Amino acid sequence: MLANYVIGAALTEATWRRSDDPGARAEARRHIAADQAAYPTLVASGHLDERWDDDDLFDRGLDAVLATALPV
Repeated sequence: MLANYVIGAALTEATWRRSDDPGARAEARRHIAADQAAYPTLVASGHLDERWDDDDLFDRGLDAVLATALPV
């Protein structure tokens, strides 16, 4: 699970960095917001909430993965 999370985050970051369109993220957010029922995981994860930057979202997701994988 941890490896999949990190690989997914790395692929997402690489995709954004390759995009020449500065409005691509905003358009992706608008697309997700327009049909939130189709993207419940992205909506719940905070990707529509601009309070957190990408590093914060990664850290929050990593904390959730570790809490699931390593119960106390």
